[in-house]
Amino acid sequence: MTVRTKRTNSGAAPPRTSRQPVRRRGRPADARKHADILAVAMDVFLERGFHAASMDAIAERAEVSKITVYAHFSSKQALFSAIIAELAGRLTGTIQRLTLAGLPPAQALRQVARAYLDLALAPRSLALHRLVVAEAVRHPQLGKLIFRNGPKAIVDTLAEYLRVQSALRIANPELAAQQFLGMVLAQNQLGLLLAARPATKTAVALDDMIDHAVELFLHGCRNDREPADKKGRGLIGRRTARP
Repeated sequence: MTVRTKRTNSGAAPPRTSRQPVRRRGRPADARKHADILAVAMDVFLERGFHAASMDAIAERAEVSKITVYAHFSSKQALFSAIIAELAGRLTGTIQRLTLAGLPPAQALRQVARAYLDLALAPRSLALHRLVVAEAVRHPQLGKLIFRNGPKAIVDTLAEYLRVQSALRIANPELAAQQFLGMVLAQNQLGLLLAARPATKTAVALDDMIDHAVELFLHGCRNDREPADKKGRGLIGRRTARP
């Protein structure tokens, strides 16, 4: 009987060992580059509008290759969406930092109004507002994202506060919050969006306007105020029959 012996090849490669994970260097730089491209792209979009902005222009201003831009963002639409998502996140963060619990109504309303105006009347916010409104028909998800994380979030925050204020007579807190914020913002924002007035309104003037809106709002929903008639007119947010 022939016994076969296993031949060994002295030139064979050494047995494989499990690879140690290779640490990728440059991740922080990649994150910084990502943020830099976003910042530059926002400037380009705001200056030129969505359609006139190009990935070439963004790459040139960011001082990177177009390939690098596409490595971070698959398309111009994806880049614009990332900008909107980041700004929406900032809006949410600002609103979440509002601490209203335990504050008397006048103080809480002033705090919300000031935070809302600071967000909405900032020059970049106004420019972005114009841009998103122009693109909302073609890209409705962008408008929805901003609305959900900006106006709706601050309305929800204020409505939650109003809902537990026993000193106020409010039948519909969400509607009351919408109306208060509309009273504070509408003319101020519209005048700036239409360039109908210069952006020179001082903080003192804004505070005076906020004080007037707070006084008017609270006068309409104080709990010690008798309703105008038996139908309950005077309760904020309650539908009443017309005379």
